[in-house]
Amino acid sequence: MESGADARNDRRTAEEKAIDDWLPVTSSRNAKWWYSAFHNATAMVGAGVLSLPYALSQLGWYHFSFNPSLLWALESQY
Repeated sequence: MESGADARNDRRTAEEKAIDDWLPVTSSRNAKWWYSAFHNATAMVGAGVLSLPYALSQLGWYHFSFNPSLLWALESQY
């Protein structure tokens, strides 16, 4: 049973309490900084890989393969 002060301070609805009880987010998690770095990197790589089919569909085979080669050649000069 909740004490009187806790009951007054806790103004969440029954649905919000049920969701909070279901969520696995607790203070006992043991995440490290490299877990976050890995997940951020995979998210960025995933977005890049998913954008390739769209770029290919908009540019076509010739421009899709020619433009990166041209940019690489120009950048390698400096």
